[in-house]
Amino acid sequence: MQILMFNHEFPPIGGGSGWVSYFFGKHFVEAGHDVHLITSQFQNLPDEEEVEGIHVRRVPTLRSNKDVCAVHEMLTYSISSVVHGLRNVSRLKPDIVQIFSGIPAGGGGYLLKKIHGLPYVVFLSGRDVPSQNPDPPYYRWIYALLRPMIRGIWNNAGAVVACSDGLRDLALQTAPHLNFKVIPDGLDLNRFSPVDRAAAPASVRILTIGRLIPRKGFQLLIRALPRVIAEAMVDFEIEVVGDGPDRDTLEALAKELKVDHKIFFSGSVSYSELPQKYRDADVFVLCSLAEGMPLVVLEAMGTGLPIVASRVQGIEDLVRTGVNGALFPPNDVDGLARSLVGLINDGISRVRMGRSSIDFVQKYDWKNIASAYLAIYERLLEERD
Repeated sequence: MQILMFNHEFPPIGGGSGWVSYFFGKHFVEAGHDVHLITSQFQNLPDEEEVEGIHVRRVPTLRSNKDVCAVHEMLTYSISSVVHGLRNVSRLKPDIVQIFSGIPAGGGGYLLKKIHGLPYVVFLSGRDVPSQNPDPPYYRWIYALLRPMIRGIWNNAGAVVACSDGLRDLALQTAPHLNFKVIPDGLDLNRFSPVDRAAAPASVRILTIGRLIPRKGFQLLIRALPRVIAEAMVDFEIEVVGDGPDRDTLEALAKELKVDHKIFFSGSVSYSELPQKYRDADVFVLCSLAEGMPLVVLEAMGTGLPIVASRVQGIEDLVRTGVNGALFPPNDVDGLARSLVGLINDGISRVRMGRSSIDFVQKYDWKNIASAYLAIYERLLEERD
Protein backbone atom coordinates (compact mmCIF):
# COMPACT_ATOMS: atom_id res chain seq x y z
CA MET A 1 0.00 0.00 0.00
CA GLN A 2 1.22 3.50 -0.86
CA ILE A 3 0.41 5.86 2.02
CA LEU A 4 0.75 9.64 1.76
CA MET A 5 0.68 11.58 5.03
CA PHE A 6 0.26 15.32 5.66
CA ASN A 7 1.39 16.91 8.93
CA HIS A 8 2.73 20.43 9.46
CA GLU A 9 4.89 19.09 12.31
CA PHE A 10 7.35 16.22 12.40
CA PRO A 11 10.34 15.65 14.70
CA PRO A 12 12.42 17.57 15.52
CA ILE A 13 9.84 20.36 15.24
CA GLY A 14 6.50 20.63 16.99
CA GLY A 15 4.92 18.56 19.73
CA GLY A 16 2.88 15.41 20.18
CA SER A 17 1.12 15.44 16.81
CA GLY A 18 4.48 15.22 15.03
CA TRP A 19 5.50 12.21 17.07
CA VAL A 20 2.16 10.56 16.30
CA SER A 21 2.90 10.76 12.57
CA TYR A 22 6.42 9.43 13.20
CA PHE A 23 5.12 6.34 15.01
CA PHE A 24 2.35 5.79 12.47
CA GLY A 25 4.84 5.95 9.63
CA LYS A 26 7.37 3.76 11.39
CA HIS A 27 4.86 0.97 12.00
CA PHE A 28 3.32 1.30 8.55
CA VAL A 29 6.80 0.77 7.09
CA GLU A 30 7.39 -2.23 9.38
CA ALA A 31 4.11 -3.70 8.10
CA GLY A 32 5.50 -3.54 4.54
CA HIS A 33 3.91 -0.33 3.23
CA ASP A 34 5.51 2.57 1.36
CA VAL A 35 5.10 5.80 3.33
CA HIS A 36 5.59 9.41 2.22
CA LEU A 37 5.13 12.45 4.47
CA ILE A 38 4.74 16.11 3.49
CA THR A 39 5.73 18.36 6.39
CA SER A 40 7.19 21.82 7.10
CA GLN A 41 10.65 23.07 6.29
CA PHE A 42 12.50 24.64 9.21
CA GLN A 43 15.93 26.25 9.29
CA ASN A 44 18.61 23.84 8.06
CA LEU A 45 16.59 20.63 7.99
CA PRO A 46 17.00 18.80 4.67
CA ASP A 47 14.29 19.24 2.06
CA GLU A 48 14.14 15.47 1.64
CA GLU A 49 15.34 12.59 3.76
CA GLU A 50 14.39 9.09 4.86
CA VAL A 51 13.53 8.64 8.56
CA GLU A 52 12.96 5.05 9.77
CA GLY A 53 11.89 4.17 6.23
CA ILE A 54 9.51 7.16 5.96
CA HIS A 55 10.15 9.34 2.89
CA VAL A 56 10.00 12.85 4.35
CA ARG A 57 9.53 15.89 2.14
CA ARG A 58 9.69 19.33 3.80
CA VAL A 59 7.94 22.13 1.96
CA PRO A 60 8.58 25.90 2.35
CA THR A 61 6.80 27.67 5.21
CA LEU A 62 7.29 30.83 7.25
CA ARG A 63 7.67 28.88 10.49
CA SER A 64 10.03 30.73 12.84
CA ASN A 65 9.83 28.72 16.09
CA LYS A 66 10.73 25.08 16.60
CA ASP A 67 8.13 24.52 19.31
CA VAL A 68 5.19 26.76 18.37
CA CYS A 69 3.49 27.46 15.03
CA ALA A 70 1.48 30.67 14.57
CA VAL A 71 -1.76 30.71 12.60
CA HIS A 72 -0.30 32.57 9.60
CA GLU A 73 2.61 30.10 9.57
CA MET A 74 0.16 27.20 9.43
CA LEU A 75 -1.47 28.87 6.44
CA THR A 76 1.83 28.84 4.54
CA TYR A 77 2.09 25.09 5.20
CA SER A 78 -1.47 24.59 3.96
CA ILE A 79 -0.62 26.25 0.67
CA SER A 80 2.80 24.63 0.18
CA SER A 81 1.62 21.14 1.08
CA VAL A 82 -1.35 21.31 -1.30
CA VAL A 83 0.88 22.49 -4.16
CA HIS A 84 3.46 19.76 -3.51
CA GLY A 85 0.82 17.05 -3.11
CA LEU A 86 -0.94 17.90 -6.35
CA ARG A 87 2.31 18.26 -8.30
CA ASN A 88 3.68 14.91 -7.14
CA VAL A 89 0.60 12.70 -6.97
CA SER A 90 1.40 11.00 -10.29
CA ARG A 91 4.93 10.23 -9.07
CA LEU A 92 3.96 9.07 -5.57
CA LYS A 93 0.87 7.13 -6.72
CA PRO A 94 -0.70 7.00 -3.22
CA ASP A 95 -3.52 4.56 -2.48
CA ILE A 96 -4.62 6.37 0.68
CA VAL A 97 -4.01 9.77 2.29
CA GLN A 98 -3.62 10.28 6.05
CA ILE A 99 -4.23 13.78 7.42
CA PHE A 100 -2.91 14.81 10.84
CA SER A 101 -5.13 17.71 11.94
CA GLY A 102 -7.78 18.82 9.46
CA ILE A 103 -6.46 22.35 9.94
CA PRO A 104 -3.84 23.07 8.62
CA ALA A 105 -3.19 19.76 6.82
CA GLY A 106 -6.61 18.84 5.44
CA GLY A 107 -6.53 20.79 2.19
CA GLY A 108 -4.17 18.32 0.55
CA GLY A 109 -6.39 15.34 1.28
CA TYR A 110 -9.55 17.19 0.29
CA LEU A 111 -8.23 18.26 -3.13
CA LEU A 112 -6.58 14.92 -3.87
CA LYS A 113 -9.96 13.30 -3.35
CA LYS A 114 -11.87 15.85 -5.41
CA ILE A 115 -9.39 15.81 -8.30
CA HIS A 116 -7.98 12.26 -8.21
CA GLY A 117 -10.58 10.32 -6.21
CA LEU A 118 -8.14 9.36 -3.46
CA PRO A 119 -9.72 8.43 -0.11
CA TYR A 120 -8.36 10.14 3.00
CA VAL A 121 -8.56 9.72 6.77
CA VAL A 122 -8.41 12.60 9.26
CA PHE A 123 -6.71 12.32 12.64
CA LEU A 124 -8.09 14.90 15.10
CA SER A 125 -5.35 16.20 17.38
CA GLY A 126 -7.26 18.65 19.59
CA ARG A 127 -6.83 22.26 18.55
CA ASP A 128 -8.14 21.49 15.06
CA VAL A 129 -11.56 20.86 16.64
CA PRO A 130 -13.65 24.01 17.30
CA SER A 131 -14.29 24.75 20.96
CA GLN A 132 -16.58 27.31 22.62
CA ASN A 133 -13.92 28.29 25.15
CA PRO A 134 -10.57 27.87 23.39
CA ASP A 135 -7.17 28.79 24.69
CA PRO A 136 -6.00 31.24 23.49
CA PRO A 137 -9.42 33.00 23.39
CA TYR A 138 -8.87 34.58 19.97
CA TYR A 139 -9.16 31.09 18.47
CA ARG A 140 -12.92 31.56 18.90
CA TRP A 141 -12.89 33.95 15.92
CA ILE A 142 -10.60 31.68 13.91
CA TYR A 143 -12.94 28.73 14.52
CA ALA A 144 -15.91 30.87 13.40
CA LEU A 145 -14.13 31.59 10.11
CA LEU A 146 -12.83 28.07 9.55
CA ARG A 147 -15.82 26.02 10.70
CA PRO A 148 -17.30 25.66 7.16
CA MET A 149 -13.91 24.53 5.86
CA ILE A 150 -13.47 22.10 8.76
CA ARG A 151 -16.90 20.58 8.10
CA GLY A 152 -16.06 20.24 4.40
CA ILE A 153 -12.82 18.39 5.15
CA TRP A 154 -14.54 16.10 7.65
CA ASN A 155 -17.59 15.42 5.44
CA ASN A 156 -15.47 14.29 2.52
CA ALA A 157 -13.14 12.06 4.55
CA GLY A 158 -13.42 8.31 4.43
CA ALA A 159 -13.10 8.38 8.22
CA VAL A 160 -12.53 10.98 10.91
CA VAL A 161 -10.77 9.62 13.98
CA ALA A 162 -10.56 11.21 17.43
CA CYS A 163 -7.89 10.08 19.87
CA SER A 164 -10.23 10.25 22.89
CA ASP A 165 -13.91 10.06 23.79
CA GLY A 166 -13.84 13.66 24.96
CA LEU A 167 -12.42 14.89 21.66
CA ARG A 168 -15.07 12.94 19.74
CA ASP A 169 -17.81 14.53 21.86
CA LEU A 170 -16.34 17.96 21.16
CA ALA A 171 -16.19 17.24 17.41
CA LEU A 172 -19.86 16.20 17.45
CA GLN A 173 -20.76 19.77 18.43
CA THR A 174 -19.44 20.89 15.03
CA ALA A 175 -20.66 17.93 12.95
CA PRO A 176 -23.38 16.01 14.87
CA HIS A 177 -24.26 13.94 11.80
CA LEU A 178 -20.82 12.32 11.46
CA ASN A 179 -19.83 8.94 12.85
CA PHE A 180 -16.49 9.76 14.45
CA LYS A 181 -14.27 6.83 15.31
CA VAL A 182 -12.17 6.75 18.48
CA ILE A 183 -8.67 5.27 18.34
CA PRO A 184 -6.30 6.39 21.11
CA ASP A 185 -2.74 7.55 20.73
CA GLY A 186 -0.07 4.98 21.46
CA LEU A 187 3.16 4.29 23.29
CA ASP A 188 6.51 2.74 22.45
CA LEU A 189 6.54 0.19 25.28
CA ASN A 190 10.13 -0.84 24.57
CA ARG A 191 11.43 2.72 24.83
CA PHE A 192 9.32 3.79 27.83
CA SER A 193 9.74 0.84 30.17
CA PRO A 194 9.22 0.86 33.96
CA VAL A 195 11.76 0.91 36.78
CA ASP A 196 11.48 0.09 40.48
CA ARG A 197 11.00 3.14 42.71
CA ALA A 198 11.47 3.65 46.42
CA ALA A 199 8.52 4.66 48.56
CA ALA A 200 10.75 6.95 50.62
CA PRO A 201 13.39 8.63 48.41
CA ALA A 202 15.57 11.38 49.84
CA SER A 203 13.61 13.85 47.70
CA VAL A 204 10.41 13.25 45.72
CA ARG A 205 11.14 14.15 42.11
CA ILE A 206 8.23 15.61 40.16
CA LEU A 207 8.44 15.86 36.39
CA THR A 208 6.41 17.86 33.87
CA ILE A 209 7.00 18.07 30.12
CA GLY A 210 5.58 20.29 27.40
CA ARG A 211 5.77 23.42 25.33
CA LEU A 212 5.94 26.50 27.51
CA ILE A 213 2.73 28.15 26.33
CA PRO A 214 -0.33 29.25 28.35
CA ARG A 215 -2.49 26.29 27.25
CA LYS A 216 -0.13 23.85 28.97
CA GLY A 217 -0.81 25.45 32.37
CA PHE A 218 2.70 25.68 33.79
CA GLN A 219 1.71 28.97 35.41
CA LEU A 220 -0.83 27.03 37.51
CA LEU A 221 1.86 24.68 38.75
CA ILE A 222 4.02 27.58 39.86
CA ARG A 223 1.08 29.28 41.61
CA ALA A 224 0.32 26.04 43.46
CA LEU A 225 3.85 25.75 44.85
CA PRO A 226 3.55 28.02 47.91
CA ARG A 227 0.80 25.78 49.29
CA VAL A 228 2.65 22.60 48.30
CA ILE A 229 5.79 23.82 50.07
CA ALA A 230 3.80 24.67 53.18
CA GLU A 231 2.04 21.29 53.36
CA ALA A 232 4.62 18.82 52.04
CA MET A 233 6.05 16.68 54.82
CA VAL A 234 9.05 15.49 52.81
CA ASP A 235 11.49 17.21 50.48
CA PHE A 236 10.59 17.50 46.79
CA GLU A 237 11.69 19.19 43.59
CA ILE A 238 10.05 19.84 40.23
CA GLU A 239 11.76 19.60 36.84
CA VAL A 240 10.22 21.30 33.80
CA VAL A 241 11.35 19.80 30.49
CA GLY A 242 10.50 21.79 27.37
CA ASP A 243 10.85 25.23 25.92
CA GLY A 244 8.67 27.91 24.43
CA PRO A 245 7.83 31.61 24.37
CA ASP A 246 6.63 31.71 28.01
CA ARG A 247 9.84 30.49 29.60
CA ASP A 248 11.05 33.90 30.79
CA THR A 249 7.59 34.75 32.13
CA LEU A 250 7.35 31.47 34.04
CA GLU A 251 10.82 31.80 35.53
CA ALA A 252 9.98 35.36 36.61
CA LEU A 253 6.75 34.15 38.23
CA ALA A 254 8.64 31.49 40.18
CA LYS A 255 11.05 34.13 41.49
CA GLU A 256 8.20 36.50 42.34
CA LEU A 257 6.48 33.80 44.43
CA LYS A 258 9.82 32.77 45.95
CA VAL A 259 9.47 29.16 44.79
CA ASP A 260 12.30 29.13 42.24
CA HIS A 261 14.41 26.97 44.57
CA LYS A 262 11.87 24.14 44.05
CA ILE A 263 11.26 24.29 40.29
CA PHE A 264 13.97 23.89 37.66
CA PHE A 265 13.69 24.59 33.93
CA SER A 266 15.80 22.14 31.94
CA GLY A 267 14.81 23.34 28.46
CA SER A 268 14.26 21.00 25.55
CA VAL A 269 15.91 17.59 25.51
CA SER A 270 16.25 15.11 22.68
CA TYR A 271 13.65 12.37 22.40
CA SER A 272 16.33 9.80 23.17
CA GLU A 273 16.86 11.45 26.58
CA LEU A 274 13.20 11.50 27.59
CA PRO A 275 12.92 7.90 28.88
CA GLN A 276 15.61 8.56 31.48
CA LYS A 277 13.86 11.76 32.57
CA TYR A 278 10.77 9.72 33.34
CA ARG A 279 12.74 6.97 35.08
CA ASP A 280 14.46 9.52 37.33
CA ALA A 281 11.09 10.90 38.49
CA ASP A 282 8.58 9.77 41.14
CA VAL A 283 5.49 11.71 39.98
CA PHE A 284 4.38 13.16 36.67
CA VAL A 285 2.21 16.29 36.53
CA LEU A 286 0.38 17.92 33.62
CA CYS A 287 -1.76 21.04 34.09
CA SER A 288 -3.08 21.51 30.54
CA LEU A 289 -6.23 23.48 29.84
CA ALA A 290 -6.97 21.40 26.72
CA GLU A 291 -5.57 18.23 25.13
CA GLY A 292 -6.30 15.57 22.54
CA MET A 293 -4.54 12.64 24.17
CA PRO A 294 -1.12 13.72 25.50
CA LEU A 295 1.72 11.37 24.63
CA VAL A 296 3.66 12.55 27.67
CA VAL A 297 1.04 11.05 29.99
CA LEU A 298 1.20 7.71 28.17
CA GLU A 299 5.00 7.78 28.30
CA ALA A 300 4.99 8.59 32.01
CA MET A 301 2.56 5.75 32.68
CA GLY A 302 4.71 3.36 30.69
CA THR A 303 7.67 4.09 32.96
CA GLY A 304 5.53 3.47 36.05
CA LEU A 305 4.69 6.97 37.24
CA PRO A 306 1.53 8.08 39.04
CA ILE A 307 -0.11 11.01 37.25
CA VAL A 308 -1.41 14.31 38.63
CA ALA A 309 -3.30 16.03 35.82
CA SER A 310 -6.13 18.38 34.92
CA ARG A 311 -9.47 16.77 34.14
CA VAL A 312 -9.68 17.54 30.42
CA GLN A 313 -10.49 15.45 27.35
CA GLY A 314 -7.92 12.79 26.59
CA ILE A 315 -6.42 12.81 30.07
CA GLU A 316 -9.74 11.64 31.53
CA ASP A 317 -9.37 8.47 29.44
CA LEU A 318 -5.99 7.66 31.01
CA VAL A 319 -6.07 8.68 34.67
CA ARG A 320 -8.33 7.36 37.43
CA THR A 321 -8.21 9.23 40.72
CA GLY A 322 -7.02 6.93 43.48
CA VAL A 323 -6.04 4.23 40.99
CA ASN A 324 -3.10 5.56 38.98
CA GLY A 325 -3.07 9.20 40.05
CA ALA A 326 -5.29 12.19 40.73
CA LEU A 327 -7.33 14.55 38.56
CA PHE A 328 -8.18 18.14 39.40
CA PRO A 329 -10.45 20.64 37.58
CA PRO A 330 -8.57 22.72 34.97
CA ASN A 331 -7.46 26.10 36.35
CA ASP A 332 -7.98 24.87 39.95
CA VAL A 333 -4.72 25.82 41.66
CA ASP A 334 -5.89 24.59 45.08
CA GLY A 335 -7.01 21.25 43.62
CA LEU A 336 -3.63 20.85 41.94
CA ALA A 337 -1.82 21.66 45.19
CA ARG A 338 -3.90 19.14 47.17
CA SER A 339 -3.28 16.41 44.61
CA LEU A 340 0.47 17.00 44.60
CA VAL A 341 0.74 17.16 48.38
CA GLY A 342 -1.16 13.88 48.67
CA LEU A 343 1.31 12.04 46.47
CA ILE A 344 4.40 13.74 47.85
CA ASN A 345 3.47 12.72 51.39
CA ASP A 346 2.30 9.16 50.64
CA GLY A 347 5.11 7.12 49.13
CA ILE A 348 3.25 3.79 49.37
CA SER A 349 0.38 5.18 47.31
CA ARG A 350 2.82 6.63 44.78
CA VAL A 351 4.40 3.25 44.15
CA ARG A 352 1.02 1.45 44.03
CA MET A 353 -0.44 3.96 41.58
CA GLY A 354 2.67 3.77 39.42
CA ARG A 355 2.22 0.01 39.10
CA SER A 356 -1.40 0.58 38.10
CA SER A 357 -0.18 2.95 35.37
CA ILE A 358 2.02 0.17 33.96
CA ASP A 359 -0.86 -2.29 33.85
CA PHE A 360 -3.27 0.21 32.30
CA VAL A 361 -0.99 1.36 29.49
CA GLN A 362 -0.13 -2.03 27.97
CA LYS A 363 -3.02 -1.90 25.46
CA TYR A 364 -1.69 1.34 23.96
CA ASP A 365 1.21 -0.23 22.06
CA TRP A 366 1.78 1.80 18.86
CA LYS A 367 1.73 -1.37 16.79
CA ASN A 368 -1.88 -1.97 17.82
CA ILE A 369 -2.85 1.63 17.08
CA ALA A 370 -1.23 1.58 13.63
CA SER A 371 -2.98 -1.72 12.86
CA ALA A 372 -6.34 -0.15 13.67
CA TYR A 373 -5.68 2.59 11.11
CA LEU A 374 -4.50 0.08 8.50
CA ALA A 375 -7.79 -1.75 8.92
CA ILE A 376 -9.62 1.51 8.10
CA TYR A 377 -7.44 2.02 5.00
CA GLU A 378 -8.13 -1.50 3.77
CA ARG A 379 -11.88 -1.04 4.21
CA LEU A 380 -11.81 2.25 2.29
CA LEU A 381 -9.81 0.74 -0.57
CA GLU A 382 -12.21 -2.22 -0.78
CA GLU A 383 -15.14 0.18 -0.95
CA ARG A 384 -13.36 2.19 -3.64
CA ASP A 385 -12.86 -0.91 -5.79
